[in-house]
Amino acid sequence: MNTRSTHTATAELTLNRHCPLVTCGQKIERGERIATASDPGMGDIHAPFPGSVEHVDPYRIRIAREGGETVDPAILHDLGGQELLARLRELGADLPAREQVDILILNGVDEEPGLLSRRTLLAEKLETLRTGASALVRGYKPAEVTLAVPGGVKESLPDIAVKVVSDQYPQGLDPLVAKAVTGQEAPDNTLVVGLETVFHAGMVMETGLPVMETMVTVDNSARLISLGSPVGEILTSDGLTIHDGDRIVLGGVLRGTAAASPSQGVDRATTAVSLIRNPTPVAMDAACVGCGECVRRCPARLDPAMITSYAEFGQYEKAEAEAVDVCFECGLCGFFCIARRPMLQYIRLAKHELAKAKAQSGEETQP
Repeated sequence: MNTRSTHTATAELTLNRHCPLVTCGQKIERGERIATASDPGMGDIHAPFPGSVEHVDPYRIRIAREGGETVDPAILHDLGGQELLARLRELGADLPAREQVDILILNGVDEEPGLLSRRTLLAEKLETLRTGASALVRGYKPAEVTLAVPGGVKESLPDIAVKVVSDQYPQGLDPLVAKAVTGQEAPDNTLVVGLETVFHAGMVMETGLPVMETMVTVDNSARLISLGSPVGEILTSDGLTIHDGDRIVLGGVLRGTAAASPSQGVDRATTAVSLIRNPTPVAMDAACVGCGECVRRCPARLDPAMITSYAEFGQYEKAEAEAVDVCFECGLCGFFCIARRPMLQYIRLAKHELAKAKAQSGEETQP
């Protein structure tokens, strides 16, 4: 494993429930806020380098690197509680909005096989993780804090209990880590935060500057990459050639999402960038054959066949009645589907449409 920075001439920042604050042609400083989050648990987006805004639409902001200044560091050392959490979100940390947290779990288990981001953070960025963990404790004020790690990891954080968790997929996903630590399914007032978010908070606390880098697994190593770095450039800089029909996947192969284009940039949720060479689709809109394999494999004990069938035909309320919100998107249903249906994509579509409908309903009821 190694850690090195990647710098690119342009950056494309993906907007995911963010509102852009800049316009085309605008000159911006490094660290300037360019989009604000509409979700209370998401952080705002900032420019990773000084430059000018080339393109803005509801889905992305593209910046060209130019000479310029860096914004002044924020002063955070005298903040605590919800005030500190809100300030960290303004500076780009994705910290869930919770009024009460009794148990805080820092998840150091990489979500999928082949990902090395969290192991690399533990091995090489322990001091920043300590700073981030301290900030989260000051913010959430939990009664208990636990660091969940896979077997063989010797690193720890001061005054934080360590729990060894199996890294056999999908045991590293947040709901299963919460059960492994507490012994309960969906325990009350328990918050699981991924180690990359702890790292982001630590960087903000150390520098006073917004989140502008994240740890990403590329090939068989992990390194710090500037947010907005085009995924195509990341792969080609590693000596890979992208052909027609190839897919660039952000995240692991089971839970990741295909990049819309090689110019799509890395965001804070990107744990890996990988290239999949496959000239034929791996999933298609085939009919469910009713084999029941997805039901047997689902660790959340749901009926993915029924949920995805409802989603396929736009019956999202029925998917909600089948507890689609309980699904933690491990992707095993699609992996084992013998009809190769896009199971995870249907589940995410249902969640997206339900969330959008609730948001619109809330807007309509506001005075």
